[in-house]
Amino acid sequence: MLMPPLAPMLGLLAAFFIRFFPEGSLLEKSSLSLAVFSFCLLWLSATPAFSSWLGKCLGSTADLPDAAPAPQALVVLGGGVYRDGESGYESLSTSSMERVLWAAQQGPEDMPILVSGGRVSPDEHASESQLMADLLKELSRPVSWRDACSHTTAENAVNSAAILQGAGVDTIVLATHWWHMPRAAAVFKRAGLKVQPLPVGSISELSLRARGRVLHWVPNAEALLQTQTYWRELMAQVWYQFRPLPQAKKC
Repeated sequence: MLMPPLAPMLGLLAAFFIRFFPEGSLLEKSSLSLAVFSFCLLWLSATPAFSSWLGKCLGSTADLPDAAPAPQALVVLGGGVYRDGESGYESLSTSSMERVLWAAQQGPEDMPILVSGGRVSPDEHASESQLMADLLKELSRPVSWRDACSHTTAENAVNSAAILQGAGVDTIVLATHWWHMPRAAAVFKRAGLKVQPLPVGSISELSLRARGRVLHWVPNAEALLQTQTYWRELMAQVWYQFRPLPQAKKC
């Protein structure tokens, strides 16, 4: 409810209803201001200029020091699945496939791999980690460990740490998208692992979107989706600072 487009749309809806309060009341007088503010916020959220600025607020993997010891395992985080409504079977989302392909192409060769991602609902046929493992097998990169219990980044971290530390691994290469990396690397470190980032993409791609041309202040659906993604990450970074890590679990 705190993310666009819902938040500004709720503001517009509230402005519409309070417009019918008694004329001259404080609420009735504030309806126009609330409507204008909500409209401007919705417009701004859908502009490439704003989404690029928000992405830069996330921080960069350049701010994360490399793990000092040589990494012992490659960890690939899931990014969601698609489910066919008719057959009921699942497939990896675009984000998940990008992470798997990037890890297979850019990750250290001959390094054992852990994939992390569970079932969103109990009636799914395969966990996300199983789908990732299947794809990596087709790419001739067999998977050594699968975390099929995680639903959040924090659970990715504690469950992966429990598996890897049990195998004597304490230093990893972590593969996920650049905008997810600051939060993911931080929570994996809290879970007791040393992290060397392997981000998909980089923050430098934002500079290509945020140039001062008129079109960068014109709303579009892609910019709104990016704003939603980056805003969610910013809120999650703050949320994780005040939340204890969950207990590792097996399933």
